[in-house]
Parts: sequence; C-alpha cells; structure tokens
Amino acid sequence: MIDSLNGDVLDTGVDHVVLECGGVGYWVSVPASVITSIQTTGRVRLFVHYAVSVDVRSGSSEHRLFGFLQRDDRQLFRRLIDVQGVSATIGMAIMGARSSQDIHSAILLGDETLLKGVKGIGPKLAQRIIAELQGKLAGVPMPSGSVQLSPGNTLKAEALSALTSLGLDRVKAERAMNTVLQERTGDAPAVEELIRLTLKNL
Repeated sequence: MIDSLNGDVLDTGVDHVVLECGGVGYWVSVPASVITSIQTTGRVRLFVHYAVSVDVRSGSSEHRLFGFLQRDDRQLFRRLIDVQGVSATIGMAIMGARSSQDIHSAILLGDETLLKGVKGIGPKLAQRIIAELQGKLAGVPMPSGSVQLSPGNTLKAEALSALTSLGLDRVKAERAMNTVLQERTGDAPAVEELIRLTLKNL
C-alpha cells in the first residue's frame, strides 16, 4: 500500500504530475489546484490514494495513483468516492473545483449549488453526496488547507483567487492561466496583467 510519494517533479500536465522516486517515474493524477501550488521542478510530497479498477468484460485492470498535498484532502476524496455514483474522475473534479474547506462546508450546510457546478453532478447526485456525508463530516475537523506556496506560485495563487471571486470556474481559469504562464516562461507578468491575459484565453 502506498501512503505517499516524495520525489522530484519531472513533468506536470493539466491533471497530473510525474514524480521521480528512487529512479522510477510515477504518473499521479492530481486536482487542478495542486498544479498551481507546486513548483514545476524540485521535490514535493504527495499523499496518495491507490486504486485498481477491473473491466468486467475484458478482465483487464487499470492501476491509478491520485495525489494530494494534504492528508485531509485525500481523506475527503476517499469519502466522496465512497458515495454511490461518484467515480474517481468525478471525485477529482470536485476536489479541483473548490478548496477542501469550501467542499466540507457546502456538504455540512447542505449547499447543493457548489456540487451541481461540477461537471457530471446533477441535482440527485448532489443530494446523495450531502445526505451520505453530512453525518460523517459533522465531527471531522475542517481541512486545514495549509498549503505552502513557493514564491514563484504566489503570483498564480493571487490571480486565481481574484478570478474565482469574479465567479469564474476554477478549473477553466487554472487551465487558461497555465497556458499564459507557459507562453511567458522567464517573463512572468504582474498579477493584473496575468488576470487580463487569462481572461482573454478563456
């Protein structure tokens, strides 16, 4: 059982990172929010959920790793995918759409709006998630969310916060922002300029 991976970042994508640990490169699916919170090079520790799915018809199996920066985030993801109808893909979409604190609060308060804003979640599934997890989360401390941002990523965090406060979809905003930053490698724009360029890419 893999609890965590601590290694060098070899590559990042919209929904994954590749970590080299002991000479082995591990492809780890991560929420979009993780991409903006880690350096594109250097070491990082991810708390891992290991999942195996089997195709009933072919008998073939798929092994996947899902990574999170905080143990609390991983635990919330595991609770989400325990709900019938919430696949790992939907669970990752929820985790990437908003912070763990927001998701935790929405479930406790019975706020379906946040959940229905995630692709793949309709009113019935949103209601089921709340009904099944409200009691389980009632006595659980709020996720700390104490993600340590590197100096180079503070810019992204500030710009993303401003964009989401405008009501923009977090995942779409992050994707557009990553495109802008890749085009401006070595010449990072100011926060205001990054926001303007990201809006143009949406």
